Amino acid sequence: MASGDGVEKGIDSEVIPTNFDLLRSVVEEAIEEVCDRLPSHEPKVLHLGSESDAPGNWLVERALIQSLRRRSYRVIAPDTSCAQPNMACADRELLRYRLMNLNLLYPASRRKHLFGSRLVERQVRLHLLLQLSREDGEVLWTGEAKRTGGDWIPAKKLDYAEQESVPFISPQLKTDGWSRFAEPALLSVVIGGFIYLFYTTQ
Repeated sequence: MASGDGVEKGIDSEVIPTNFDLLRSVVEEAIEEVCDRLPSHEPKVLHLGSESDAPGNWLVERALIQSLRRRSYRVIAPDTSCAQPNMACADRELLRYRLMNLNLLYPASRRKHLFGSRLVERQVRLHLLLQLSREDGEVLWTGEAKRTGGDWIPAKKLDYAEQESVPFISPQLKTDGWSRFAEPALLSVVIGGFIYLFYTTQ
């Protein structure tokens, strides 16, 4: 993902990820990384559960299930944990997660040059805590995923980027009051300078 000095990279591409694509990508990358640190054990059965009602839980849970299944885990949903036949609930292992933060922001905007198109920065922030424990309360492992990712896109493509609405994400593009007045003033000075030079050289 481009950021900082990588502003120019991919900006003029016709295809950009939507806000939802960008959000999902950051979540999946972070969860893949944290699942790599999960201790291996047998049997590979985990009972998944959330410790909060954060609006983005469904996205985290989806990514966790996919990542764990790729590692050959059998994942049991919380509401069916003890409904499975021949399941010894006292010996089950629980993977709980708490979503501390998941957000997408437009923290900045700028022009490539004086007469260039405006660019908007997109930034996704994720903070996730995980805990693996037995039913009796013994903690086997704790993990944490913190990630910030983003890119720069042309402001004219914001409508496309926002076409897939995310219920808990409503980024607002902040307008820089100084830029609103400084840019037209600077443009007027430049044009005025050209006009002055034109007439003084006749």
